[in-house]
Amino acid sequence: MARRSQDHSAEYHRRICRAIDFINSHLAEHPTVSDIADAAPFSKHHFQRLFRAILGETVAEFTRRVRLETAARRLQFRPLEEVTELALDLGFSSSQNFAKAFKQQFGVSATQYREDASQHSIPDEIEMDAKRSFTIPTQNEQAIQVSVRQLPATRVAYQRHFGSYNEPGVQAAFDDLQKWAAARQLDRDGDYLGIPWDDADVTPGSKCRFDACLRIDVETWTGSGVNTQVIPMGRYAVHRCHVTENHFDAPWTRLMREWLPGSGYLPSDGPRFEKYLSDGSHDPEGCWDLEICLPVTPL
Repeated sequence: MARRSQDHSAEYHRRICRAIDFINSHLAEHPTVSDIADAAPFSKHHFQRLFRAILGETVAEFTRRVRLETAARRLQFRPLEEVTELALDLGFSSSQNFAKAFKQQFGVSATQYREDASQHSIPDEIEMDAKRSFTIPTQNEQAIQVSVRQLPATRVAYQRHFGSYNEPGVQAAFDDLQKWAAARQLDRDGDYLGIPWDDADVTPGSKCRFDACLRIDVETWTGSGVNTQVIPMGRYAVHRCHVTENHFDAPWTRLMREWLPGSGYLPSDGPRFEKYLSDGSHDPEGCWDLEICLPVTPL
């Protein structure tokens, strides 16, 4: 009986993830609750109550928060984008409604947030419980090497962790995915990826989302064990690096701080991701070889 209960719980988790994926891909639109429930799929009659019970937010609250956090990232990394254009692009009915919602969420106006971000792009103090470990590179480090590439669309199977990137649940998601892959002879070194959906400087740690992913072929049938998604094709800034002591945030910070401002590119919408070329948990020195990939668009 316990095994049956666990299986049902996993299926609920997978379906909620599908609903979230649908919301993420329709931020500029206004899908109805019925549309979102159909994407899961869940009964329309019970979906809103179920969503809130599992995530602690209503569908409307979750969608509003993700829109505003997306706006905050764009304010920081797209200094020339008009606030009105940004607001309408993210589905707000007017710049006035956006301005009110943004100030309620972050305590300052969008304009002030952008000014503050430009002056303090790298915070002096890091909330360690809200993100993976962080280190500031020293002046002796070599200049960061980045290539801009056109990457193809990539279909992945994934397990999603909700919560801080520092929590054991991130590794547990990879462990579950690897067990699923091994049972289907899909467990291949170099095909594992990670998608940190949220910026821990903006999103509360308890609400961050991390996808443990495995690249699969288009024709691969996954069954009901995992969800799938497609990382979109496009132009990406790619930086190969090595990470020790689980300091995964360090190369992302270097990319944003040292390369991006003078690159002629801006971050574009879509997920950033990490491609693991080696598994640091099997390395005697705990060293991970990986590529970090940031979607970009010309300035």
